[in-house]
Amino acid sequence: MGVITISSFYKKPSPEKIKETVVFNKKTYSSQLKELRFLIKTKQADNFTTNMYLALIEGRKITPKMLDAINKIIKSKSPAEVEKKRIEVARLLGKTKLVSELLSKCDYHHIYVARSEYFLESIEEQIRRWGNLTKNQKIALNKMYKRFLKKSEKKA
Repeated sequence: MGVITISSFYKKPSPEKIKETVVFNKKTYSSQLKELRFLIKTKQADNFTTNMYLALIEGRKITPKMLDAINKIIKSKSPAEVEKKRIEVARLLGKTKLVSELLSKCDYHHIYVARSEYFLESIEEQIRRWGNLTKNQKIALNKMYKRFLKKSEKKA
């Protein structure tokens, strides 16, 4: 029994077909090509962005899912979106700092404080990395804020 590989089932397109697809991609996705080329030249592109650009110029068939991903890349890297993300990051980091300051004012057990600080650090890391929080993380942060505010008011 021979070894079966995926490549034995995949028929590589002919050079003529690849040339047709390259021409089709250049004509159909010219604006996406232009934007992706700009992102790559300005060093704003990650590996996925580069792979999508290569798929367009090397003659791969672009599926609707790939096209959605390309459009999402272009939208997320636009100056307006970048600025919106920067403002959201600043807002969320300010809130985590506020919660952290309230925690230090409260008189909790040192283990509780350590666990809360660990959670806040992980939240800050996610904000810096992704620029946002999930709905449940925002709820948890609000609950912590209310709990710490109540405790600090009792202490004062």
